[in-house]
Amino acid sequence: MGYDLDEALAGLNLQIPEQQLVHTNVSSQPLDVCRYCLAEVLTGTVGGSLETAFESIQLSNNPLHGDFTVVLPKLCPGSNAEEVATTLIEKFPTDHSLFCLPWSDGVRLRFCLKPGTFAQLLIPFIIARKENYGLNKSFPEHASPTNEDVPPRIVVEFSSPNIASEFQGKHLRSTILGAFISNIYEKHGWYVTRFNYLGDWGKDIALLGIGWEKFGSNEAFANDPITHLLDIYQKIHELFLPELLASKSARDEAKKNNENEQEVTAVIEGKGLFAERNEFFKRLEEGDDAAVSLCQRIREVMLDNYRNFYGRLGIKFDIYSGESEIRSETMSEIEDLMRERGLLEEIGGSWVIDMKNCGAKSGIAIIRDRSGSSTYFLRYLAAVLDRSRNLAFDKMIFVAADKTGHYSRLIKVFEALGLKELADKLQHVSFNDTSHMIDSIGHGQQPHEILDQCESGALDALEENKKITGMLGTSKSTAEAIGTTMIICQELATKRASDHAFDLKSMTNFKPGTGLYFEFWNAKLHEYLQAHPPNYDLLPDEYQQLVEEDQTSLLLVLGQYPEIVQTVLKSLEPATIVTYLHNVIAHLEDVFAEDNEEQDDAADAVNPGNKDQNDIFEEDVEDEEDADGDRIAEAAECMLYEATRQVLENGMRLLGLVPLVGRAEEHSRVDTPVGT
Repeated sequence: MGYDLDEALAGLNLQIPEQQLVHTNVSSQPLDVCRYCLAEVLTGTVGGSLETAFESIQLSNNPLHGDFTVVLPKLCPGSNAEEVATTLIEKFPTDHSLFCLPWSDGVRLRFCLKPGTFAQLLIPFIIARKENYGLNKSFPEHASPTNEDVPPRIVVEFSSPNIASEFQGKHLRSTILGAFISNIYEKHGWYVTRFNYLGDWGKDIALLGIGWEKFGSNEAFANDPITHLLDIYQKIHELFLPELLASKSARDEAKKNNENEQEVTAVIEGKGLFAERNEFFKRLEEGDDAAVSLCQRIREVMLDNYRNFYGRLGIKFDIYSGESEIRSETMSEIEDLMRERGLLEEIGGSWVIDMKNCGAKSGIAIIRDRSGSSTYFLRYLAAVLDRSRNLAFDKMIFVAADKTGHYSRLIKVFEALGLKELADKLQHVSFNDTSHMIDSIGHGQQPHEILDQCESGALDALEENKKITGMLGTSKSTAEAIGTTMIICQELATKRASDHAFDLKSMTNFKPGTGLYFEFWNAKLHEYLQAHPPNYDLLPDEYQQLVEEDQTSLLLVLGQYPEIVQTVLKSLEPATIVTYLHNVIAHLEDVFAEDNEEQDDAADAVNPGNKDQNDIFEEDVEDEEDADGDRIAEAAECMLYEATRQVLENGMRLLGLVPLVGRAEEHSRVDTPVGT
């Protein structure tokens, strides 16, 4: 199906200016076409700039207020709004192809689109762009700052579990949110590196090492390594908890009394499991064979386990790296820079940075602890610096919960070290780390067991609802696919600032806004379109059949999709897209309901009952006369459903949901070896 926007507009006696405003794009955002067409009339009638007219036009948020609203004080600042409204109503062209005559509503002028004309403009616009509808790669932020011919490079660091502890709700949120962020940037033309920075070094794995020395069994490890490691983790943490609480209490008391926290906690952290843990970590840093070998064994089995988990979610990382791979030379380089700039100071035997010297309001960043060991913060600084050199990125996003201000301190320190160019490329995407996942599924769950529970719930939902069963089936592969869709959809439907609910019951319900609901309606559209194949060669004026209010409302929602996507690209709040897709389906249901009513009326006509034969003959003549019109109306409606299917599928894929229909056509990305 060939499609040219200029030709389509010319056929409607419409045109848009050659020079377009910044952050508008008629080639990807169809509602911008409508705004330009309206703005041309506004400026031609009351004068002023095209930009002022364009900015005065808003989408109406209530169907009773029309489709578009012009805010008159914005259009003509300082003028009498009533007089401006009167002028526009009197002089608005009665034969305008796209807009009906406006009406006044206080300081606003309301406009409705001409339904058939809007359908004629929008549906071919969507169909021609297929999977690219909704994407806009032409904005300046989607160009490489160094070379326009090369796509900009972005590193997205997400998931990043600590292999020495259990998989937590915050890791699940980071995994799914990070995959979405990677996806939306990739679809907008960025070269994306998906980076998993494993917690495979430091005090946590040192504590697990102590636990292994106390409770470890090579036989149990050989039989079921993950379960055995989780068992050791639980036991050693149970022993360590009293010491940890005592240290926290002393730290809180010191803060309350304005005392030095490092000095107050030195006694507690210099004995017991604290001391054993620190000694084990010192052995690691010094390259002790037994300690290093144990950590490598743990890393290998945990990494294999996580790879399988990510694979079930449809997520592939380009690089797995970890703290154990940080170069000591880079850490030394950073410490030398800190000394040169007078940032390092010794407090309670630890080397720290007073963050006030880096432009922060308060706080300290510990670089080396009192035992001389490197801290997570120092290792992270070195990791980011090495990454910037090895990957030459234009932007890097960290997707992680952060109550401690770790990432803001990271950026401040880079600025204080004279590395502002690097600091400006860094962005932290945060979320609420309060999670109810453990309340829902219990402690000690392996990542794949989380998905097992989702798939079990999916199978129950499929078997309980005959309507879904008839559409999707109940096979194991279907349950697996639906289970993945359910968990991804629930995670992304939750706003980042909200608690992590992880509600299995809600997740597996067949209700609007859930993954199961999206899959059902996608399948329903495919089923309908297989029975009524779309005619992609529909003539422009044949779209004029789409004049029902529900059809126009659905079209207007479909036209908003590219703008929704651009909003989310800035906010990185995928819940907006989930809500939007829910809205699409709500409008689609209205159109389907209306279509079913018309089919019932048609069925009544086929079974006339006791009607007089003369009446039946007259109706048959009328039916013959209307037959062509009915066929055209059905063909136009099929194209509306095809456009809706395309938008629904595009939105699902953007979220990382692979629709069940067409799933076999998906091509997976190839995972890459461990390491940088």
